[in-house]
Amino acid sequence: MNNVSLIKKIEYEDDLSKTYPVTFALDHDFDRSKAKKFFNEIKEQSLLAHDKINVGNNSFTVEISLKNIGQITKILLKNNLDFYGVYVLYDNFLEMKEV
Repeated sequence: MNNVSLIKKIEYEDDLSKTYPVTFALDHDFDRSKAKKFFNEIKEQSLLAHDKINVGNNSFTVEISLKNIGQITKILLKNNLDFYGVYVLYDNFLEMKEV
């Protein structure tokens, strides 16, 4: 249980401009040089809510609106970057509820 991530289901709302820290799980070939090139491309197309990217092991996370997920996956495919998942990590959106 070393690499366990809790994933929050993205509920599409009427307001698709709401932003989320969306993580894209990629192939093992993904490295910082590819991340920089990819980041510059999505930044030039104004797809980011904030001009920052968090690069992890075989993944990256960017703050984007839900309507931009499709455009970003197209850019990944255009750059021959294989991806295996698109998700929001649950710990970023823990909801406290009364019992």
